[in-house]
Amino acid sequence: MNFFAARSFFLLAAALLLGASWCGAAAQPELQQKNIVVLHSYHSGLGWVEDVNAGIYKILLAKDQHHLELHMEYMDAQRLDNSDNFQRLRDQLTQKYRSLRFAAVIAVDDIAINFLARFHEEIFPGAATLFCGKIGSQPVDRHGLAGFAGVVEDVDINATLTAGLDLYPHTERIVVINDRSVDGLLLEPLLRREEKRFAPLPFEFLNPASMAELVGMVKELSGNTLVLLGNFTQDEAGGVFTNKRSSWLIASRCKVPILSMWDFYLGSGPLGGRMVSGAAQGERAAKLAMQVIWGDLLAGETKTVTTDNYYAFDYNEMRWFDISYASLPAKSTVTEEPHSVLWKYKKLGWSALGIALALEALVIVLSVLVYRSKKAEASLEEHRSTLEEVVHQRTLELSSTNKVLQNEIEERKRVEAALLDSEEVLHQLSNNLLTVQENERQRISVELHDELGQSLAALKLELRAIVRGFGRQSVAVLQEECEELRSSINLIIENVRRLSRNLSPVLLDDLGIDAALDHLVSHFAKFSGLEADIDLAEINHYFGQNSQRMIYRIVQESLNNMSKHAEATAFAVHIEKRQNRIFLVVKDNGKGFNVEEVFSSISPEKGMGLTAMAERVRILRGSFDIESESGHGTAVHVTIPV
Repeated sequence: MNFFAARSFFLLAAALLLGASWCGAAAQPELQQKNIVVLHSYHSGLGWVEDVNAGIYKILLAKDQHHLELHMEYMDAQRLDNSDNFQRLRDQLTQKYRSLRFAAVIAVDDIAINFLARFHEEIFPGAATLFCGKIGSQPVDRHGLAGFAGVVEDVDINATLTAGLDLYPHTERIVVINDRSVDGLLLEPLLRREEKRFAPLPFEFLNPASMAELVGMVKELSGNTLVLLGNFTQDEAGGVFTNKRSSWLIASRCKVPILSMWDFYLGSGPLGGRMVSGAAQGERAAKLAMQVIWGDLLAGETKTVTTDNYYAFDYNEMRWFDISYASLPAKSTVTEEPHSVLWKYKKLGWSALGIALALEALVIVLSVLVYRSKKAEASLEEHRSTLEEVVHQRTLELSSTNKVLQNEIEERKRVEAALLDSEEVLHQLSNNLLTVQENERQRISVELHDELGQSLAALKLELRAIVRGFGRQSVAVLQEECEELRSSINLIIENVRRLSRNLSPVLLDDLGIDAALDHLVSHFAKFSGLEADIDLAEINHYFGQNSQRMIYRIVQESLNNMSKHAEATAFAVHIEKRQNRIFLVVKDNGKGFNVEEVFSSISPEKGMGLTAMAERVRILRGSFDIESESGHGTAVHVTIPV
């Protein structure tokens, strides 16, 4: 068969296929609208709920799913009583959807699944009952839910603990945090099963009556301990917490690593573990719904599937506990990684290069085809059109690349603007420093003039009086006047020493930071009359003289601010060393203040104590934070690496 015969054959075949597809499209009936309802156990806004919704939206709200109508309902079971809520919700949903027919209903989490097990035939007759987020790995028919199809959470506690023990092989005990909510009760047997598997490693199950008590318990944990966070969204005191807030409250006072099994915990304190993904659960449940729509899964059919868990760890927690990438399990995901602009556009550059190479290869292929077509048919017009199309595509790609470059230029301009702002801040800080230096010099000058100058002048007059009294006054009178003169000299010496201590504490230079801080805090407690809680670890050998002086000034400025503004009745100063960091806390029970307002209103006229403290911490390569609220006291937190 020659070239022209082959071309004719392919053109005829293409025409026949096009006609068949056109006829098929014309004969295919328009898809009818299908209704699907998603029933959540909890309320909108929770991290887990929104992750599940994201997976459902990805499948059911895709561009080609115009025939689907998606409805969302939230039981809010975390904040409402289930017994009354079940009956009321049944009546509401029956009334709301009495005129609609549903192809499928998806229950999310165990409370919604139990609700559907009782009422799905009344509210959604004929609809396929699907679910996701069920804790455990057993098939649903073993739970009395025959006729349900869905996705279970195969919570991998074993893999999570194994990974934690690989990272911390010297672990001596596992502390488990779990509540008595519906989810907590479902997790309880799974946690107890792992306790037996990891024997003789001791497991300790915390049973606090309130979140405050739980925070106090984890605050005392130390040493070779790992914490396993199951579920704590409800305490016996009636407190209700979201997962993220619960984990944040626990992690904020916990000094040891926290392991977890759900990825919505990441970013709020836990280190990581073998994770269940809410988005994957929602996506898999939505795919089951699509099987119902297309007839591949029948209503009333029992089916159980699960999703693949994955290892994930929080970058910030890895840094805090000195965990390297190499020590993580294989194929681990690391969240919260910092990426610079250069790194971001490096990837984009490689992608653009790959696209350019692909386009170049396409151009070569098209050139070869054009050459062969010229030899076969000599159809210049057709090939010109093809080349114009190629040029057009290249132009579009170049335009896209140009936009990327423009975005990079704008980003660099923003960085330059930020640098200019930083320069302005440094200039203002320099002006403030000069102002404070000048004010300090003026204060010292006034104090030297008013106190030492006048005291020395009075001393001079007393000496003159004593000299004049020689020969005219008795020895007893002269001795009494000399004693008064000695008292005046002692007072002048004490004033000179006080000025010297304020300028540079002698204890700090002679005995070091431990003795200087102990004297400073004890002296403040004695003369202020405040109730004091002092716990100072020995840190003398960790810092040089300049660093010790900066730490001393930080504590001194904190106490000065407390004395001037706090109106407190008690205060505490704690210094402790954990791993390779020194933690310094100065707090009081005073009236507190709005931190953001105070920092935004700092000016040379109002002083720069807080700014100077923050700058000293920055020089020490540490972190500086102030916690304060009106009526609830103030706490200054300083962390310094050693």
